[in-house]
Amino acid sequence: MGARYVPSCLLCIALGLCSTLAADDSGSNGSSVNTTRPPHIVLVVADDLGWNDVPFTRTNSCHIQVPTLSKLAQHGVVLMNYYVQPICTPTRNCLMTGRHPILTGLQHGVIRDSVPNGLPLNETTMPQMLKKYGYATHMIGKWHLGFYKPAYTPQRRGFDTFFGYYTGNEEYWNHTSPCWNCGNYTAVDLHRATPTSETPVLDKAGQYSTNVFAEEAVSVINDHNTSTPLFLYLPFEAVHGAASCEPDCFSPAGDLLQAPDYFISKQHHIKNPYRRTYAGMVGALDSAVHNITKALTARRMWENTVLVFTTDNGAPASHFDGQAMSNWPLRGTKGTLWEGGVRGAAFVTAPHRIDEDSIGLNTQMIHVTDWYPTFERLASGGSQHQAEERPVVGDDLQLSGVDAWDAIAHNSWPRIQRVEILHNIDPVTGEVAFRQGHLKLLTGIKNGGSWYPPPSPHGLSTQESEESIAEQFDEPQTFLFNVTADPEERNNLADQMPYKVQYMMGVLDKYKALAVPCRYPDPDKNANPTLPGRSGVWEPWMPDDG
Repeated sequence: MGARYVPSCLLCIALGLCSTLAADDSGSNGSSVNTTRPPHIVLVVADDLGWNDVPFTRTNSCHIQVPTLSKLAQHGVVLMNYYVQPICTPTRNCLMTGRHPILTGLQHGVIRDSVPNGLPLNETTMPQMLKKYGYATHMIGKWHLGFYKPAYTPQRRGFDTFFGYYTGNEEYWNHTSPCWNCGNYTAVDLHRATPTSETPVLDKAGQYSTNVFAEEAVSVINDHNTSTPLFLYLPFEAVHGAASCEPDCFSPAGDLLQAPDYFISKQHHIKNPYRRTYAGMVGALDSAVHNITKALTARRMWENTVLVFTTDNGAPASHFDGQAMSNWPLRGTKGTLWEGGVRGAAFVTAPHRIDEDSIGLNTQMIHVTDWYPTFERLASGGSQHQAEERPVVGDDLQLSGVDAWDAIAHNSWPRIQRVEILHNIDPVTGEVAFRQGHLKLLTGIKNGGSWYPPPSPHGLSTQESEESIAEQFDEPQTFLFNVTADPEERNNLADQMPYKVQYMMGVLDKYKALAVPCRYPDPDKNANPTLPGRSGVWEPWMPDDG
């Protein structure tokens, strides 16, 4: 094997040697805005965005142009040590509840279209919590937390309005979602709903979903009473590959690259056609965020807004051979517990609320569950003591979110500091990963992950690399890494530090004792929206009292 490229900037960030970016004159810090007033909160979630698919993660090999995201990140806090779950549903569980999926039974896989499953109804969701502080709550985009009964839909889980789709993956232009592994059919999945009404949206065929969702968000902002704090949850379809019944719905294509020609042409400097089309998808998302922030500015809401941008997991391997998506230089992909699956691209920007010397690259350990208590802190008027105390689960194990606002805005932890992250305990696959301080333990691992080379802007790469082939192990393996010094997970320390492995295994036993049984039911044939007498649209198929 030839010499490999080591991204020195990522390593120096991990070692804490990188300096922060200074805000320029367009930054709004230092204004007289009343920061004890509850802010408007905008939560933007990109789907399947890789670590190397945006320039603000500083890999030095991303050529995708995203001027809005780059500017917002430059004037905000880029989270370099931030973790999500390895796949869609579990991350959204964490966002909506602030609790780890081993506590809700959603720790394996995703909720497929036709299964009778959902986020447990006894959980208080983020919008329900924020409504207690007087927030107007609106959701636009992908739900993916169950809809088999009306009570599980987002409009019944705390959102004043919902415009989007219930399932996990659909086509960008016609807004249909095939039934995965449950039948040869597809159906429209686009809805406009309130807690008391739900209407299928059938007039958006031919309109690109990223644009449709951005237009809806702008409409919500324009109609909002600015004296009321706004929570706007925007889980975009972008940049997940499109789901389409090609060649048929028994074997749907789940990762088609789809973007308007206009956005593809704006990335003309990328010669690789797959990477260029994917860059167009990312560029469309960037344009959507631009239009949303422009609307907030026009309504004089931006100066009192906290905007969080996060991916839900790393990029999948489906297009890595064509070098469309990229987690470089991290190991692994979506659906794995390697850093490429769980270290998330994210930033926070908030005019007037972030210390000037905190703007830039932040290496504090933060987990996706932390947004729930962090937003509650902000909603309560800025005092941690005003926010409702959440019960501690299991002898101080950090399964529930930790208020991270001071770590983000002031680069400090005045109260409870996050010192560990349970990445997951999957009882079906047996794979487990847990980080404590600098060390990350992985056990039960059969997929060795890989380091796919960074996409070339000059065309299809002919580079062949042993590292781009994920080794499959006959027997489950154990790994231990210092992911601060070795974020690429190349130097397995398990044999050198058996005492650490044993100690961390003991902590994992405590976590396992708290896990509830995993719920992963089989598809229900009655979910089929194309059955006689049904609407032909994905919708709940059981009554609440059924």
